[in-house]
Amino acid sequence: MFDNCSTVYLNLPYKIKGFAVYNTCEDFYTIVLNSRLSYTQNLSTYMHELKHIENNDFYNTLDVNTLETLAH
Repeated sequence: MFDNCSTVYLNLPYKIKGFAVYNTCEDFYTIVLNSRLSYTQNLSTYMHELKHIENNDFYNTLDVNTLETLAH
């Protein structure tokens, strides 16, 4: 979907489904998914993180809790 985006899997605590980070110097996003979770959960988390990228949430001045509330 995005040429400037990659996905990695890490062993995260179960309560953390995933997150996305943005490298401003390289204009590159990385979506991190929890390798301990199911394919279905990771797919849902991946789509959620893509919405943050599509909505330009990394440039938003709202705090992360407000952005998450708006995303759901």
